Amino acid sequence: MTEQPVRIVRGVLLSLIIGGVGGAVFHALNLPLPWMLGSMCFVVVAAIAGAPVALYMPLRMLMVAVLGTLLGSVFTPQILDRLGDWAGGASLMAIFVGVMSVVSVGFLIRVGGLDRITAYFAGTPGGLGEMTVVGEQQGGDPRIIPLVHATRVFIVVFLLPLYLVTVESLDIPQTSVTLDRQVSAEGVDLLILGACALIGFTLARLLRLPGGQILGPLLISAAAYLTGLVHGKPPVTLISVAQVVIGAAIGARFVGLDVRRMARPILLALISVFAMLAMAAAFAALAAPILGIPRHALLLALAPGGLAEMSLIALSLNIDTAFITTMHLVRILLIVTLAPIIFRLLGWHLAKGKESTERRRS
Repeated sequence: MTEQPVRIVRGVLLSLIIGGVGGAVFHALNLPLPWMLGSMCFVVVAAIAGAPVALYMPLRMLMVAVLGTLLGSVFTPQILDRLGDWAGGASLMAIFVGVMSVVSVGFLIRVGGLDRITAYFAGTPGGLGEMTVVGEQQGGDPRIIPLVHATRVFIVVFLLPLYLVTVESLDIPQTSVTLDRQVSAEGVDLLILGACALIGFTLARLLRLPGGQILGPLLISAAAYLTGLVHGKPPVTLISVAQVVIGAAIGARFVGLDVRRMARPILLALISVFAMLAMAAAFAALAAPILGIPRHALLLALAPGGLAEMSLIALSLNIDTAFITTMHLVRILLIVTLAPIIFRLLGWHLAKGKESTERRRS
């Protein structure tokens, strides 16, 4: 094994060890979502402090597939009676994504002083991986775009459960307690769920579905549960491990961050995400009575965190997990499919190319 793979393996192992310790500490303190939030916070601190932690995307995608398989179990036949409510929620999500994007991008350009391309792909309320890749291809700053998105995900995932516990006084059981009340998959059920994860993940990659690593296993798993092919849920231990991996993956995105040099983009990201959360709370308060959806569920559906992370929060809260997961899938699909199209319609990529040509001539 060459030096580079060895360094990556060591970095990933260090991330998981630090994340596991963080999860255990948060679990001992009886904090909400302890294994994910504890892992995330401890690895972020280690990354900023200069520890050689590393992110290994295939491992994260594997754990997200496990989560997708678990989430498939919450899609029951009774959900069919609520499709009308979900249509209203999806319409609200489309409006909200548009408003959030305009406000965030406008703020990053006019107040933050970022160039239009960087601001556009950094200001979308979702699509960290996709927006980073496309934004860099179009000439955006490859340092600022992922930093703004990673900060958004971290703040939303960290603050929202704490807000619901401290301000809203919700009783949030630990995820392990919630899952312990359910029958754990064994034997044939476990093999079927493993096949669901593998088939769903493979099909999603072949079809290039946005959010495919969670959407594919979720759809195949949901079909297995709806048809009665399987009844047990994925083991609690496996879900806890998935939380540690997902949390550590968020934290490892901050490795090599020079806080002093990137202080301004971080501050802009913080202001932007707090504005997004305030708008999500306002939209939820106004729309909940109209749509007949509980305000807390609507807030969780609108909050612009990561798809996997927000689904875990919904699962931990045991509040309308299927609805919340579906709304976040809608958000990601809207952003990933429409953002590049709207960007080209705006013509900003042409302006960037013209600027580059003029610089070369001069």
